[in-house]
Amino acid sequence: MKRILLFLICMLLSSCSNYRELNNLAAIISVGVDKGKEDGYRVTFQVVNPGQLTKTGGNSPGLPLINYPVEGETLNDAYRKSSSIIPREIITSHLSLLIIGEEQAREGIYPLLDSFERAKQTRSSVLVFIARGMSAEEVLEVVEPIESNPTKSIISTTENNKKLYGIGDLIPVYELVSMFSSEGKAPIITGISHSKPKEGDRQSQNLEKMTPSVIEVDGIGIFKDDRLVRWIDGEQARIAQMILSESKSTTFPFSCSRIDSGSNKEKLTLTTRGISSTLTTKVKNSEILLTIDIVLPADISDFNCNMDLEDPKTIERIEKTFEDEVKSQINQVMETVQKEQTDVFGFGEKLSKSDPKYWEKHKKEWDDLFSKASFSININSKISNTGMRTNTFKMK
Repeated sequence: MKRILLFLICMLLSSCSNYRELNNLAAIISVGVDKGKEDGYRVTFQVVNPGQLTKTGGNSPGLPLINYPVEGETLNDAYRKSSSIIPREIITSHLSLLIIGEEQAREGIYPLLDSFERAKQTRSSVLVFIARGMSAEEVLEVVEPIESNPTKSIISTTENNKKLYGIGDLIPVYELVSMFSSEGKAPIITGISHSKPKEGDRQSQNLEKMTPSVIEVDGIGIFKDDRLVRWIDGEQARIAQMILSESKSTTFPFSCSRIDSGSNKEKLTLTTRGISSTLTTKVKNSEILLTIDIVLPADISDFNCNMDLEDPKTIERIEKTFEDEVKSQINQVMETVQKEQTDVFGFGEKLSKSDPKYWEKHKKEWDDLFSKASFSININSKISNTGMRTNTFKMK
């Protein structure tokens, strides 16, 4: 017991061997990678300005973050070169975001992911986004009034979108590496852009506007191998996440005329909760059949139709309309990905487990087989709640 007590006292009295002053460090929290002027990359390192994180702002003028753009032949080369312009010891242990410019994403992202996987200090949980229609450097230049940290703004906005509408998703480096390493599944990555072009030379001008430029979730990028091949937006992007069971909740508005009677101006809205999907791939008589089964629990969140919700047949008609609409949208998404010959839903991965012999023989031609495969869609919708009331108060 005395030995243990003596040991603890020594530990408390001894100094930390790896202790470093915050004012001597440059903590990189985001990295933006764009295509370089020649064969390399233009890398933007976003560094915390610690003097601006205090309540008073300290004696350090300017914004809470500083961007350092550097050209390099490789990502690690750019990182080393950044030491010529960053005046403090560089650390990457707080890095949480990787943004890849669209131009670079269309040329390939394998080398970038490899660099992140090899780095000792960098965590593989770093989240990956694609800067849509602009450079990653431009995305990291936006400073918003509510959230002055672009990294936090991008992550929080995507989380909100995933919870409430279902387009955005948070994809870490290790998950992308797993997809690229496995067989039969291509990735999709959330797109990020500005709501409007940046005006003026000073980033702080955005803080002075009633309607500032803000970062927004802008569709999802479909990849083939490691290259971005196209974007899908709106309903198709949302449906793609539903197929992957990544959409937490979303809304489907309908005109009352589609269900029973009334004008197109009269609408109802269904809000989904707890969406789940099951994907299967089978080979029968040398033909490939893809099956998508989706369970769609839903609540009625808006209702301006002249229909009786206390009548079970009314609920059945609404559910049928809902199922038909979702099935139609899934058809559109499947036609899109089959046209691009990229299996972003992992049907090939399912086949590799259910029929490994067939997969081993045909995996090199899977993209072509996937594009020609037939598919069936089964939707099971169940409306379980009409909100705080049943029929609308204006119903005659």
